[in-house]
Amino acid sequence: MNFQIVSFEAAYGKSSQIPPSDLPEIVFSGRSNVGKSSLINKILNRKALARVSATPGKTATINFFNLKTVRLADLPGYGYAKVSDSEKRRWAELVEGYFAMNRDIRMVIQICDLRHPATKDDM
Repeated sequence: MNFQIVSFEAAYGKSSQIPPSDLPEIVFSGRSNVGKSSLINKILNRKALARVSATPGKTATINFFNLKTVRLADLPGYGYAKVSDSEKRRWAELVEGYFAMNRDIRMVIQICDLRHPATKDDM
């Protein structure tokens, strides 16, 4: 896998917008503000490919990055975020809809912050 040839592919806010999977996918999951986007940037040796923020809840879409032979999916975080309950429900539908699709998911990387006990959502 060549990490030098990578591009932002698309962002989707509704599961119905996501096209069928045509590449194997590696999914990054975790709580809001745990560092999913930062990890993607670090792995790909980029500073700002995946949007990073100090404020929880900034990733409100599933963001896809294309590496020619594999696709990375950066999921919205769960848990604490200063957003409305309806927005949290939209995120839940988006993520649940994504996982319910017939996608070629090869790996899910679940990121946890060891400074805090695991929550029910982490499990």
